[in-house]
Amino acid sequence: MWPRFRGAQNRWLRASRGERVTLAVFATMGLVFWIGLFGMMGWLVTTFHEVEVFGPIITRKLLELTLLSLFGLLCFSNVVTALSTFYISDDLELVLSLPVRRETFHFSRLLDTLGQSSWMMALFGLPIFVAYGVAYEAGWTYVLMALVTVPAFVLMAAAVGVATASILVRVFPARRLREAVVLAGILTLGVAFVMLRLIRPERLLDAESFESVAAYVAAVDSPVPLLAPPRWASEVLIAALMERPMPWDQVGLLVAGAIAATGIARWITSAVYDEGRAKAQEARVARLARAGWLDRVLEIWTRPLSPVAREIVIKDVKVFFRDPSQWTQVFLVGAIVAIVLASVAAFPVDVVRGPWMTSWRNGLAYMVLVLVGFVMAAVSARFQFTAVSNEGRAFWVIRTGPIEARQFLWAKVWPSIGLMIGTGLVLAVSSTAILGAGPFIIAMAAGTAVCLGFGISGIAVGLGARFADFKADNAARVAQGPAGLVFMVAASSLVFLVVALEAIPTYLVLRSQVREQAISGVEWLGVCGPLVLVAVVCLAATVLPVNHGARVLWERELPNG
Repeated sequence: MWPRFRGAQNRWLRASRGERVTLAVFATMGLVFWIGLFGMMGWLVTTFHEVEVFGPIITRKLLELTLLSLFGLLCFSNVVTALSTFYISDDLELVLSLPVRRETFHFSRLLDTLGQSSWMMALFGLPIFVAYGVAYEAGWTYVLMALVTVPAFVLMAAAVGVATASILVRVFPARRLREAVVLAGILTLGVAFVMLRLIRPERLLDAESFESVAAYVAAVDSPVPLLAPPRWASEVLIAALMERPMPWDQVGLLVAGAIAATGIARWITSAVYDEGRAKAQEARVARLARAGWLDRVLEIWTRPLSPVAREIVIKDVKVFFRDPSQWTQVFLVGAIVAIVLASVAAFPVDVVRGPWMTSWRNGLAYMVLVLVGFVMAAVSARFQFTAVSNEGRAFWVIRTGPIEARQFLWAKVWPSIGLMIGTGLVLAVSSTAILGAGPFIIAMAAGTAVCLGFGISGIAVGLGARFADFKADNAARVAQGPAGLVFMVAASSLVFLVVALEAIPTYLVLRSQVREQAISGVEWLGVCGPLVLVAVVCLAATVLPVNHGARVLWERELPNG
């Protein structure tokens, strides 16, 4: 593992001043997030802890659910990471050819997998543990037990993930399996969140919704399964927090379980590794990219474009369907849409009653447009902002070909504009209809989704060309870098500006509904004027960034091989 540490050290020493400033900014943002999560959890745990009778029960259940969620996420993350570190990593050909014992190789990769997958424990788990310690005024016993519990907890999840990955690779090729696991995780997360919203967990904070105190306690105090590591960890931490006798059997289960899981993972991996590594070398089969129906659909879809731009669109679409790491993101979009609609359905629309109820629903539906815009910006960051960078080092083929820069960028807008507008329309119309908004708000939401679809797409492709990274090995890294942050700020600014301009028409229409009066001629100017201005702003956001990106992109040097 020494080359990894030296590589990280050299990247820091050779980094430019701008790169170090960027790293410092993101580190500061992470620290602020950590402090904010600590403050929120500290307030929440303290508030629950001060409630008589039910406080200790709720705080214990919150800790159990947190540990259960973290353990599930850690196991899933370790499965995906182990598939990469053990079977797909680019340096395996060199490492496996060296005179290194398999035990050394296994444990080094296990630590590598643990390090890459367990950052969420440091980011999300540690603030929660510290918040519990502060709320309960815990002593050194809690600190010592946390230093024993957390490493054993994380190591056990890593061992389970590695063993699971090795068993699955025995049957399925590693590359396809990783894509299938990621897809299954996305769908599972979406279904779990929707189901969580349907059972309304906020009822647990309202004892009046239960028939008796016994029913309330029974609903809140349902235990985690006995033979589950989160149960062991929560029992140890709660005993240390409340200064109860230490459950040494649970401590022993954690420590022995971590050691045993590590050994079992080693035995399983050694038995199936060679065959799994051989299957990982299988190439993908481009079935969908060669389908005749796809060619016919693309021929119809690309008719408005020039012949050269049409070929680029066809190439991009076929590459998209051939790479499962890209087309599986469509399922992520579906999961996000389901989560957003489930969250909107849980909004407290019945809080306001009487003559103002309709205005309350319409106003709430109007504010949802901000959420719709943020979701569209996130989708655009993944599919459109990275479109130019996806050309990679083969960009010189495009740059030296018979095509203009604007044609090239509009060809990058064309394939995903339908996804953007479709996602926005589904979210905007469905959300406003679920909230019971009037016809004007629903129609305005649909028009806003269409305008934002074009405006955000233009900003994404234009800035993606302006900050194109042809050496990135993963499109997700391009979207997560500093340039992606610039795009999200620009797209969010457009969303805020559009929603702010639509505030005047919304106010005039809602006021006329409350007064039960028709809108006058002068008021119609106040309704139509801002809406026309929204269309003009979105049109400018569509055209101007693309023109700027085209000019900058064609002036840059060709990427080195």
